[in-house]
Amino acid sequence: MKTITTEDLFRFKLGGDIQICPGKDLAVYVENQADRKTNGYQTRIMKIWKDQTPEIFTQGPDDHFPRFSPDGQWLAFISKRSGQNQIWTMATDGGEARQLSFIDGGLESFVWAPDSLTLYATALLTEDGIRQETDKENPDEYLKFNQDVKVITELSHKMDGVGFYGKRRPHIVKLIRDKSREPEQLTYGPYRHSQLAVSPDGNQLFFCSRYEEDYDREPFEQHIYRLDLREVATKTRNAPPQRLSPIGIGAYSPFVHPDGSHLFFIGSRTEDLGYDNPSLFVVPLGQPENCRKIAPNWDRPFADESLSDMLGPAGNPLRFDEDGSHIFSLTSDTGSVQLARIDWQRDEVELLTAGSHVVYSYDLDPRRSYAILAVNTPANPTQIEWLDCSSSSAEPIVLTNPNLEFLRSVQLSSPERFRYHTPQGPEIDGWVLPPVNREKGRKYPAVLAIHGGPMMMYADSFFLEFQWLAAHGYAVIYTNPRGSQGYGRDFCLAIQKEWGHLDYEDIMTGLDTALKNHPWIDGERLAVAGGSYGGFMTNWIVGHTHRFKAAITMRSVVDWKAMVGTGDAGWHWMRLAGGVAPWHPDDGWYRRQSPITYVENITTPLLIEHQEGDLRCPIEQGEILFTAVKYLNKAPVKFIRYPDEFHGMSRNGKPWHRIFRLNSFIEWLEDYL
Repeated sequence: MKTITTEDLFRFKLGGDIQICPGKDLAVYVENQADRKTNGYQTRIMKIWKDQTPEIFTQGPDDHFPRFSPDGQWLAFISKRSGQNQIWTMATDGGEARQLSFIDGGLESFVWAPDSLTLYATALLTEDGIRQETDKENPDEYLKFNQDVKVITELSHKMDGVGFYGKRRPHIVKLIRDKSREPEQLTYGPYRHSQLAVSPDGNQLFFCSRYEEDYDREPFEQHIYRLDLREVATKTRNAPPQRLSPIGIGAYSPFVHPDGSHLFFIGSRTEDLGYDNPSLFVVPLGQPENCRKIAPNWDRPFADESLSDMLGPAGNPLRFDEDGSHIFSLTSDTGSVQLARIDWQRDEVELLTAGSHVVYSYDLDPRRSYAILAVNTPANPTQIEWLDCSSSSAEPIVLTNPNLEFLRSVQLSSPERFRYHTPQGPEIDGWVLPPVNREKGRKYPAVLAIHGGPMMMYADSFFLEFQWLAAHGYAVIYTNPRGSQGYGRDFCLAIQKEWGHLDYEDIMTGLDTALKNHPWIDGERLAVAGGSYGGFMTNWIVGHTHRFKAAITMRSVVDWKAMVGTGDAGWHWMRLAGGVAPWHPDDGWYRRQSPITYVENITTPLLIEHQEGDLRCPIEQGEILFTAVKYLNKAPVKFIRYPDEFHGMSRNGKPWHRIFRLNSFIEWLEDYL
C-alpha cells in the first residue's frame, strides 16, 4: 500500500456548511476540491439524506453559501457564474438556477426573511450606492491606469485574507425574489456590515458592525445592532441603528429567540485580546442593558478553535430546540470539538457528541430531533454524519465518506496522545505521530511542530503536512502549551503579555516527555517548525538553544516594533507592551519579546517561509530575519517567498504553492537530519 504524496491534495474532497431544508427530506452541503489545472478550488453543492446516495445538486465550479427559504421551496446560494459573487436561486424540487442579484461589486452573504420572498444581503458598495453589473462605465485613460492606486485615510484599512479595503464597503441591501423589484440599500457610511439575522416576525434586522467614532481604531470589537425595518423608509442616512451588545465585548453570530423576545450572540472581552473564551450571551430585546453571559462556569470556548490544513467549509450556527429552552453550539474541549446543547436559563451544558474528532459544521432539523454533522478525524478530513438528538446514547450514522476509496488506497499514521506536567504547571496535551511503517529497533528523526495563534489548539484532526512527514520517516511531536484554547480561560490568558517563557517551558517539556516515552525517537536528530505564533516560537527556540539540527519558520513574528506599524492589527499589540508605543524611549518589551534580539545566537540551519501578500505578519518580518542570519553567517539559511498569497496559504492557498511548500520541507530536513 502506498504512502501519501503531496499531489494527493487534489484527490481530497472536503465537505461542510450543512443546511437542512424545512419540511422536506433534504439536506445539502458544500463540497470543495483542489483543481490541478486551474490552480484553484472547485466548489459545488451536494444533496444528501439518510439511506440515500449523495447527489450533485449544483454543478459549480464556484457555488457556495447555500440557504433554504423558511417555507422549504427555494434554495439560494452564492456563485460566480456571472463573474462576481451574486445570489442565485433554484427550486428545491430541482430545475435551473436563476440569478437573483446583479449588483456591481458582488455580495458576501445573505439571510432569508420569514416570508420566503425577501432576502437581506451584504453587498460591496461604493459611495455611489447600488449599481448594476451592466452599469460599468469605460473610464478615460487617467482613471483606467490609476485604478490600482490605493489612497489610505483610515487606521484599519486592510485585513489578511481580504486585502486592502478600498472604496467598497459591505452594506446591507434588501432583495425581493421577484426580479422586477429593484434592490434597496439600507445602510450607509464607512462602516462594514456582516452576519445578518432577522426576527421571527420579519420586522427587525440584526447585524454586526461598529458605528462608534473609533470604528477604524477598534475594528475587532464588533457590536450587534438592530435595525427596525418598519422605520427604514423614514430614517435619514445618518441615523445610527440601535446597539444591543455592551461596550467591551467583541460580538458576532447574532440569533433571535423563536418568540422574538431575546437576542443571543457569541462574544469575547476586548481587553483580553483574544485570550478569552468566546462565550454565549443573551440580551432581552426590551432591556438591552441586562445583557448576561450564559453558562459562565463552562470554561471552554463556544467555537471551533481547532487547527487543520485540510479545512472543509465550516460553520457554527446558533440553533434553538423546538420550545426555545435550549440553544445549540459547537464547543472546543481539550483537543476536540463537540456539539453542545445549552439550557440558557439554567446555565447547564450537555455535550451531544463525544470522541476523538472535530465537529466543524452542523445543522438541525426544525424539530431538533436530529443533527447532520461534518466531522474531521486524524484519519479523515471529512465525514458527514447523522445524529439522533433525542437519545443520549445514540451513535452517529455515516451518511457519506467522500474520501473513503482514496483513503483505503493509502497508508496513514495514527497519532498517540499523551499528557504531561511542567513544574508547577497545568496538565498539557501532546501527540506523537509515528513514521509510517515504523520498524522495531530502529531510531527515527522527529519534527517538533508548534501551532499558531497562540489562541488555537491542535486537535484530533487530519493534517496533510504531518502525514507527509510521517510518510518520509519522521515522527511529528505536537502539543497544546499554555496560550492554547480549549483548556480554560486562565490556561489561555497565562501567556498574554509574555511569549517565550511559560509556553517555552511547556513545549520543551512536552518534547522531553515524548522522547522519554518513545525511545525509538532519535534525540540527536530533531527539527522544530511552526507558523505565525508557531513561527515566533521557532525563532525564539533557535535563538535560545542549539538543540535542534534544523528549523522551519513560517509567516513568523520577528520584530514587534515593525509588526505594530505594518500588520493588519498592528496597533493592538501596543496593549501587550502596557500601552507603550514602539517609538517611545522605554521600548524594553519590544526588545525582550522580539526574536530578532537574539538572532546572533542562531546557529541552527533555518528555512524561512513567508507569503508576499501576508497582511497579518507582513513579508518584511521574513526579510528582517533572513538578512540578519545571512549577514551573520553562523547558520545555513534559505528564504522562500510565495507571491499572491495571504497568511493562511498552508490551509487555503493556491494548491501548487501548497505542494511546493511541503516538498521544500522534506528537502530541507533531508539535508540536515
